[in-house]
Amino acid sequence: MGGVGSGNWYRGSKQDTTEDCKSIDIRMMKRRGWLRPGYGGRLSWAWNGQPWGNINYRCYEESLELDYKFRSGGSDWEPVKQRIAIITTACHYGSERQWFECPRCMRRCALLYSASRLFLCRKCYQLPYASQMQSDLYRMIEQKHKLGGRVFENYEFGEGWGKKKWMRWKTFDRLNNRYRALDRRIDHGICDRFMVSL
Repeated sequence: MGGVGSGNWYRGSKQDTTEDCKSIDIRMMKRRGWLRPGYGGRLSWAWNGQPWGNINYRCYEESLELDYKFRSGGSDWEPVKQRIAIITTACHYGSERQWFECPRCMRRCALLYSASRLFLCRKCYQLPYASQMQSDLYRMIEQKHKLGGRVFENYEFGEGWGKKKWMRWKTFDRLNNRYRALDRRIDHGICDRFMVSL
């Protein structure tokens, strides 16, 4: 276990996404009662079931203080204390919602990410979501699998058979046609990308 820069598994020139970075979520912290003034503890992350770093935190009336160590590459560990402002806004139905204020751009956000030494918002680090980095072909394959699990009673390894018991035949025919069309588009996409003319 270690601080924010530990367990660096970034790969070559691949652009990091929000899923590649440790994050703190003010909504989760509020749900668990961790934002009470004077309350403190430790936030920990795991990747594929393995520890992936931890940091200490303490809450104040209008801020959250993070206390952790950071290192970049093979450099020495550097202690970091970061204070993040917490903003409260009124909701339409009378309750309140809390936000982090990004320490760099001052915009309010629910999540902050540790793509480098400090926890900042996604826009400051220019972090895309993983879904934005997927190719059209990959997205179609994901859609096909999602649709297949919804349509067929048995769906394994990209193949489905048997209508779901509760599903009407008209609905099954419509969704099955959409599934088959996606399957054909994927086949064409694979041929265009990987096949060469002889």
